Amino acid sequence: MWLLAFHREQRRRDDAALAERTRGLLRESLSRHVPGTAVWVYGSLVKPGRFHEWSDVDVALESLPAGMTLEYLQSLLSADVGREADVCLLDRTRLKPGIEGGGERWIA
Repeated sequence: MWLLAFHREQRRRDDAALAERTRGLLRESLSRHVPGTAVWVYGSLVKPGRFHEWSDVDVALESLPAGMTLEYLQSLLSADVGREADVCLLDRTRLKPGIEGGGERWIA
């Protein structure tokens, strides 16, 4: 029983460290590719205990910078962060109330 609890606690610590590393990589990538843009980060990355090795990152932009497409930004973020990135425009998603209510607003 104690071994199961030990492994569960170790996995929780590993997942928390992975979430922090991913947040840092995401912040760096956003500031490089869409500097000054207001973005919302939502989903498992901002929910304690929910992010794990197979999680993606979810980002909603308040506006899309000139010369950038959602698909291109999605590919850049995915490459930089090392995991799938889902990118949308905040005003074009039905998830807007949930994103604003449970997400984190960042300035890239």
